[in-house]
Amino acid sequence: MSDSKAYPWTMPRVTAREASRGFAALLDRVEHDGEEYVVVRDGREVARIVPAGTHTLESLQDALDDVPALDLDFERDALGANRLLTMPSDPWLD
Repeated sequence: MSDSKAYPWTMPRVTAREASRGFAALLDRVEHDGEEYVVVRDGREVARIVPAGTHTLESLQDALDDVPALDLDFERDALGANRLLTMPSDPWLD
């Protein structure tokens, strides 16, 4: 497989043919080593293969803990804008 990186900040590229011929080995490297790959077909990026994340209620709570509370003025403005954008009925039927 073509694991050489053109630039250090890009994922290794693998052709679709290489990925299909060595899929089990590719998945092993993704699962066990945390590697990530870009799959290329006819010179175009068509997919990325990355480790699956584990999502739990605890990880959701941790993510939400990092979100700042809404500013009250912003919240009021957003609700007001939403009312302006939401039509209660079809104006063409009136």
